[in-house]
Amino acid sequence: MKTWIIIFVLLIGATIGLIFGVYKMLDGGDAQKTVTSSEQATGNERESKEQTKKIGGVTYDLKLSQSPEEHEVVQVMHHMTHQKVKADKKWGAKPMIPKTINEIYDVISNSNFARKEDLLAIAERWKNGDFSRVDDDHNYFWDYQNGTIGKAYGLLSESEERRFIINNFGDEYLPN
Repeated sequence: MKTWIIIFVLLIGATIGLIFGVYKMLDGGDAQKTVTSSEQATGNERESKEQTKKIGGVTYDLKLSQSPEEHEVVQVMHHMTHQKVKADKKWGAKPMIPKTINEIYDVISNSNFARKEDLLAIAERWKNGDFSRVDDDHNYFWDYQNGTIGKAYGLLSESEERRFIINNFGDEYLPN
């Protein structure tokens, strides 16, 4: 009988300890959520700095051959999107300014590319100042190039884009 009482008391103690432990764990999770939400601004700042930092592979002109192939144009357009999109990894950038947009538009217009219609539609949107789908444009190029890392997941804010331009191209490339 004495053994049963000891086992019973131990089971009750273990149950109380388990309940208390689960309660503390759940309570601690709520406290963590509070900390996380209060630190969200800091996390956003970190992400913003990551998105606007200086990246490798920056060039200022299109550097296309005399008779560029489709893959060269896609590469240039892909690099142009980097100043406007959020992506985990970015390599290569060319300023997306009227001069480069017009140059790429002219190259595509005078081409016989298999994807001429798609590329021309994208370049025409850019030429008209419509960058609302540039993250989709980036991912179109990224898919074409069989990308595995660096898929775009959104657009930079205007201030983030300005920082990206300053960090990678210089003040002289800021829009008027």
